[in-house]
Amino acid sequence: MLTSLLRLGKGYVRIRLKGYSPERFLNLCRTHNILLWDLQNQGLSYEMSMSISDFRRLRPMLRKTHSRMELLERHGLPFFLFRYRKRKMFFAGILFAAAILYSLSFFIWNIHIEGNVSLSTEVLLAYLEEEQVMHGMLKKDVDCEDIRRSLRIRFPDIVWVSAEIRGTRLIIRMKENRDGFEIQEEGKEEGPQDIVASRDGVLVSILTRSGVPQVMAGDEVKAGDLLISGTLDILDDAGTVIHHRYVSADGTVYARTEYPYEDTFLLSHEEKVYTGRKRRAFYLEMGEKRLAFGGLPDSFSNSSILKKEYPLHLTENFYLPFVFGSVLREEYEILVRPYTKEEAESLAEARLEDFKKKLREKGVQIIENNVKIRTTDYYCQARGNIYVIEEIGRAVPLTPEPEPEPEEPEAQPEEAGQ
Repeated sequence: MLTSLLRLGKGYVRIRLKGYSPERFLNLCRTHNILLWDLQNQGLSYEMSMSISDFRRLRPMLRKTHSRMELLERHGLPFFLFRYRKRKMFFAGILFAAAILYSLSFFIWNIHIEGNVSLSTEVLLAYLEEEQVMHGMLKKDVDCEDIRRSLRIRFPDIVWVSAEIRGTRLIIRMKENRDGFEIQEEGKEEGPQDIVASRDGVLVSILTRSGVPQVMAGDEVKAGDLLISGTLDILDDAGTVIHHRYVSADGTVYARTEYPYEDTFLLSHEEKVYTGRKRRAFYLEMGEKRLAFGGLPDSFSNSSILKKEYPLHLTENFYLPFVFGSVLREEYEILVRPYTKEEAESLAEARLEDFKKKLREKGVQIIENNVKIRTTDYYCQARGNIYVIEEIGRAVPLTPEPEPEPEEPEAQPEEAGQ
C-alpha cells in the first residue's frame, strides 16, 4: 500500500516495448538499475510500468537495441497537476479544504461514553457540559484527570473511570457499582460501625468477621434491629466492664423475608395497529443549526417517529462537526379490544416474571411464590407474597460513648498531734 502511494506521488508511466531483442533491452535496464514492475508478455511486445525519472533514461538503450517504445498510460500526482495547471481556484480550494480539516483536528467533535448502564449517556453529557466539557471545545483545554476525578465525586456508583483523547474524540470508559456494596473513598479510613437489619425477616444464618453478634439463626428481627455490634467490652479480672473498644463491625447476615406483590389491569386495552403509511425526511446538522431535506406531513393523526443519526468522520477517530440524520414517521391507529382469559393470565404471569427477575438481579434467592392470578369480566389481578432469602445486614456509623473520667481518691484527714 505504501509503495503504491509513493509511486503515485512521484508519478509513473506504462509503456509498450517492440523490437527484435526485447530481452537485451530488459538486461540493459537491469544493468543500469532501472526498476520495472507489472511486466507482461503480449506476444510480440512487452508492457511494463516505470517511474518518470527512469523513463527519461531509456533513449540510449532503445537506440542500442533498435527497439521502439509506445507510451500507453500516465499516472500520479505530477500528471494531475500538469493537466489542471491553469485552474488556480481548484488548487486553492484544495488547500483551503486541507486547512479547514487541519484546524478542525484541534477540537473535540465526539464524546463517546462506554460502560454506563444505570447512568444514561444524556445525564453524563449534561453533567460534563456543566463542567465546561462539551462538543466543540479545544483539545488542549481537556483535562482527562480532572474529568475522571469529578465523575467519581458526582456519581458515587462509578467504581472506575478513565478518559482519553483519540483524534477528535474524547473517550470515557467506566464501570458502575451494580452489586450494591458501599464504595469507600480513596484515602478515607472506615470508622466504627454497627450492622443493623435493613428489612423484617427471620434469620437463616449469620457470619461475623468482626464485632459481637447480637442475634442468632432462627431469631425474628425488625428493620433497624442491631445484628452485629461494633462495641467490644473490656473486662477486668472480676468481670467488670472497665471501658469499651469500638471497631468496624463486619459480617454476612441472611434472612427469610417476603415481598408483597399486587398487579391489577383492565381486560379492555388500547392497541396500536400500523396502517403501513410512512414518510421519511433527512437533515444535515452542524452544532445547533439544521438543514432539512423534505418535510414530514402533519396529516397523520397518530404516528411513531424513529430518528437515526450518523456522525460524519474521516477515520475511526477523526470526527467532523457534522451529523447526517433521518426521521421516519409511521402512521398507526388505536383500537380498543379486550384480552381473552388466556391472554390476560399470560400477561399477568409475564409481569410477575419481570418482577421476580428484578429481585434476582439484586442477589436474592426466591424460595416460595404464593401469588394467585384471578380474572373477572372486567379486570385481571395477581396478588400474593414472594418469599426470598437475602442479605439484610446494613452498616451504620457508630458514635462512641464518652468514657467516664476516673475518680480522684479522697484526701485523708491528718491525725491530731502530728
